Amino acid sequence: MKSMGAFIKVHFGTHARLNEALGLGKNTVNRWYNSNPRQFFMYLPELQKWSGEPTDQIINMIKVRMEDVKSIREL
Repeated sequence: MKSMGAFIKVHFGTHARLNEALGLGKNTVNRWYNSNPRQFFMYLPELQKWSGEPTDQIINMIKVRMEDVKSIREL
């Protein structure tokens, strides 16, 4: 399974391109990635459609990133 960072890099290249694809503000994806990955669930259908990745793998990837962020905050 890919990490969230690898998923974004492979399918979109950069956070900025994913922002554009989703029609979001300039730093939204970066903020979600570093602070609140749960927000990506709102765009699960689009992420699945554009990437072709199975939905369950995207869900697990987001959950892993949520745990990573939680662990970093606890340092």
